[in-house]
Amino acid sequence: MPEYTLHVPSIRGATKESPDTPYSEEDFPMDDMADIDDYFLLSTSEIPPESFEDLHLPVAHLDQRLSLPLLQDALDEIKTLDDLDDETKAETIDMIHDLGECFPNDGLDG
Repeated sequence: MPEYTLHVPSIRGATKESPDTPYSEEDFPMDDMADIDDYFLLSTSEIPPESFEDLHLPVAHLDQRLSLPLLQDALDEIKTLDDLDDETKAETIDMIHDLGECFPNDGLDG
């Protein structure tokens, strides 16, 4: 069972637009994994991650704007991470809802 590390993403604004996903490592303009992890909430190999494949739950556009559709997707996707422990899952869901407060007139209910 991998151990997930929760990460607070760095964001530069917010949008209701949905980016083209899934992302690949080549989509990102930087070479350093410490920069790429700023777009995701979870890693299976600490922060910064060892590889791109360790990153889970993207929540930001490539320009680092927080995306409401990606937050909604993260709430759905977290249910599919069977190996995520209950405490980290609860903390991650709380963080998604906290980030959702950047969209005060829109809910994360889908």
